Amino acid sequence: MSKFLRVDITDINPSVPRETFSETELENLANLIIEMGGLIRPVILKKADNKKVDERYNIISGDLEYYASVIANQKVPDIEMINAFVVDKEAENIALQQIQLLSPSPGLITTPEKTDNPLELRMNNLEKRLETHLQAIREEYQKEIKRLEEKIIISPPPSPPSKSILELLNTCDANQLKKGGIPPASVNDFLKKRSEKPFNSLEDVLNRQVSGVKEKRLIKLVDYLLTYN
Repeated sequence: MSKFLRVDITDINPSVPRETFSETELENLANLIIEMGGLIRPVILKKADNKKVDERYNIISGDLEYYASVIANQKVPDIEMINAFVVDKEAENIALQQIQLLSPSPGLITTPEKTDNPLELRMNNLEKRLETHLQAIREEYQKEIKRLEEKIIISPPPSPPSKSILELLNTCDANQLKKGGIPPASVNDFLKKRSEKPFNSLEDVLNRQVSGVKEKRLIKLVDYLLTYN
């Protein structure tokens, strides 16, 4: 039903996009793989459904490990093989059930009547990972907001008094927006939404969904405006 193999990473097809994982997480794991000389936890694979001469495999579980191994291989070409359990098609559902039961978050384990659906199991795994990344982004965003608030409070008022964050956001021009990190394609949308109604808070900018302006980019813009105005 399954066998342990050393598989070339170029013969593996991932099941989720690389963007699912943070680059910091991938880089950290890649560096650990290099230090260890390889990946200690096998990925779970199945044979790909194709008629090519070369053997290829699809990932059932272990996309994070796969992408980190690819980065490690780019840094150290000798790391080109990955430890893997290859399961037969008939054993795929059993492997997925075992993976779910071994998950570190029991609350996300599907009920028995749902474990026969491989796609749903994969979606649950993906949701768990996305929630972890979103929580990390929220925490980072709150830290940056706090840092900016402390900067405003601690910094002595210049003479004449400097503008508030909202004044800067509601008066900056296109050139300042570009220098503050707003993509050229998003500048017009920012100015258009501001002309319709001045922004009343940082959250208001995000809630109006200005094209290309998310938490990190807004923080960068505010930092620039506070520094150079």
